[in-house]
Amino acid sequence: MPPPAPPLHLSLHPPYTLPPSRRRASRSPCVASRPIAPRPASLLRGVRRPLRAAQGEEAVSEGAAWPDGSEEELRRLLELLPGELRRRVETHPELPALVEVVMDLGRPPLARFPSGDFLLSHRPISFDDLQHATSQVGDFGADNRAGISRTLHRISAIRNRKGVIVGLTCRVGRAVPGSANLLQDLVKDGGSLLLIGPPGVGKTTVIREIARMLADDYKKRVMIVDTSNEIGGDGDIPHPGIGNARRLQVPNQDMQHKVLIEAVENHMPQAIVIDEIGTKLEAMAASTIAQRGIQLVATAHGVTIENLIMNPSLEMLVGGIQVRTFCISFSVRFPNQNVVFCCSCL
Repeated sequence: MPPPAPPLHLSLHPPYTLPPSRRRASRSPCVASRPIAPRPASLLRGVRRPLRAAQGEEAVSEGAAWPDGSEEELRRLLELLPGELRRRVETHPELPALVEVVMDLGRPPLARFPSGDFLLSHRPISFDDLQHATSQVGDFGADNRAGISRTLHRISAIRNRKGVIVGLTCRVGRAVPGSANLLQDLVKDGGSLLLIGPPGVGKTTVIREIARMLADDYKKRVMIVDTSNEIGGDGDIPHPGIGNARRLQVPNQDMQHKVLIEAVENHMPQAIVIDEIGTKLEAMAASTIAQRGIQLVATAHGVTIENLIMNPSLEMLVGGIQVRTFCISFSVRFPNQNVVFCCSCL
């Protein structure tokens, strides 16, 4: 009878074997007793290690989780920061919830989180720090906005009177799947939608998900009019967060209303998505599109519908205001109330 085969060693120092309670039963004692090699490093590249706090000992809180695909995009934004500042942000326990990083010339940099502002360094920002950041982003447009290719981040510049950049606001952009689920029945019905709210509440995130929902779930022809590349991301290749929706970039913000009409006349869309309607020409173009039987999804700044009604540039988005002159006295009495409203022509 031949002697039993020697145990197999895979360059382990020292060899590691599973405890007896976790070994599988096997007919061959030689196989059962072989040391188990650890997983090669090449197989661990996709495994995310827990983030550490500033001292490297405490893990990130359970409430801060990475959305799918957002970790690598956030790393690209943090590459704009100098090494010391980048390490300070990366070790913050709320890193997945980072809102923006603010760098102003001659002032200490700040990282803004939902819990508040976090001082990154007591050293003031220099021109070299700003040039290091601007050299890694795209060209700034007339609206002083730029981006990072194939990401949703927005880099906004502050310039002095000579046009030199003296401040940067590096805002984090994220695609959040499911953020428009509450509007799914309205989206499916095919009616036009107008989302209003102050800056920074997530309007762009919601309409990005609506565009993906219309294109992927309901198989509609969707065109996005992307003024600052916030919906579809910077660069010529759109961000995967918009799904199969197509995107029209706007060369100049003043041309947004023309690109809206171009999208309708040239590309036969069933739905159009646009962010931040702010001028009367854009409001007129949006109203025209809605009357052509095309589903329109748009956003505007405001808090309530009354804000839009009192805004002379955007009032037509909610029907507009028409002036009427009454030439005779009249009164209207509400039932069950002793209140009379009178209007007389003076």
